[in-house]
Amino acid sequence: MKNRILSLLMFLFVALQMQAADGITVKFDVKNPVLTNVVLVYHMSVNEFQLVDGKATVQLDGEDALYAKVYYGEKSKDVYLQRGDEMNISFDANDFDNTFSVKGGNEKAVDYLNKIKVLGLPDNVYTQPWSQFKKTVENKIASMKRLLKVRKFAADDKFLKMEEGRITYFYANAFLMYPVSHLYLTGDTTMQLGKDYYDTLRQYVKEDDDYADIDEYRNYMIETSHVFDEAGKDIRQQYPKVLAEMSYIGDNMQSDKVREALIHFLAFTYVEGNGTDNITDLQNLYYTYVTSPYLNDLFKKACAKWDKAAVGRPSPLFKGVDINGKEMTLRDFRGKYVYIDIWATWCGPCQKELPFLKKVEQKYKGRNIVFVGLSIDADKAKWEARVRSGALSGIQLYIGKGTKFQSDYRISGIPRFILLDPNGRIVNPDMARPSSDDIVKILDSMPGL
Repeated sequence: MKNRILSLLMFLFVALQMQAADGITVKFDVKNPVLTNVVLVYHMSVNEFQLVDGKATVQLDGEDALYAKVYYGEKSKDVYLQRGDEMNISFDANDFDNTFSVKGGNEKAVDYLNKIKVLGLPDNVYTQPWSQFKKTVENKIASMKRLLKVRKFAADDKFLKMEEGRITYFYANAFLMYPVSHLYLTGDTTMQLGKDYYDTLRQYVKEDDDYADIDEYRNYMIETSHVFDEAGKDIRQQYPKVLAEMSYIGDNMQSDKVREALIHFLAFTYVEGNGTDNITDLQNLYYTYVTSPYLNDLFKKACAKWDKAAVGRPSPLFKGVDINGKEMTLRDFRGKYVYIDIWATWCGPCQKELPFLKKVEQKYKGRNIVFVGLSIDADKAKWEARVRSGALSGIQLYIGKGTKFQSDYRISGIPRFILLDPNGRIVNPDMARPSSDDIVKILDSMPGL
């Protein structure tokens, strides 16, 4: 009898251990809490968790490894999580930066991520001739890997391989940006991309199950699929392009995990940004190749959440402050069309839209429309400095990082433009950019504008 009881207890213990090992557990302990939630951002999705007396326990099932950011208000820290981790995150709300502490999981990786930053290349690098640019990028990859090597992670530490992959594909994506960026910055219309350019892109096209969890790798594999898909490479419209990429990946990727991760990423991202209207072909392709119950559930939830930002629905509300500290909300603009620009000072593409935005604002000056910039900067001081510089026009408001307005609109990348009607209803949740040839045509078609 005693042996049977011991055997049963051992079985239960092992079962619990196996259950814990299948997922990721994150426990938050916030001293002197001033906010009611903590935010975990990963795979371009914003996930809010309620704090009760400063505490919350989060269970992430179905993920093998994650690069994530922990946000508490405007403050943030980077973390790395992988299957089986039980991580305890604690900090004092009054001194987030200095008290942020991690126990459990790969503490060494978390320390590295918050001290060593992988930063983009300055604009002047993209003005270099291709051969020089290629060498610059390769040298940057090598130098960042040397910094990683100095940390002396164990050879079998999964994070070491993951970080090497993240560094590689972060900068490999610069190869994809090079043609457009070089043309934009130099005005050189004579540049010809030769065999070496495409051979370089192919060099980094590798199927790796571990890398499938890295956003930079996913982006690279998706974009190169478009480059090398002879049938679909000239497609520019977003929805047909996504369908072509999904089809190419489905037909050409051999790894089940890589194929599912890429197709899920494409479909999930499209739905988050564009909604669920007329996506039958996308859904058919998705469910043909993605059979993971976990990924299927994420996709279904993304579809369900879109309803908040559907065309014709009342817009989710925002609350911000102007440079003088005056609080304003969407209701303050009732009776006018509202063209919203979600941006940040650190966002290069946002800055490139500014000259075009000024021209559009000037064209519609005195008309029944107001142009409102909403900054999601984490550092309010940088936004204030930019506003005071006089470089901006229209109404400029600061709403900060990780707001409900962002999550309701499923904003995963900026700049993002939104058009609302005079009743505060959504005309277009992903409106044409100021630089688009369609912007004037669309606005001129609005009744009463």
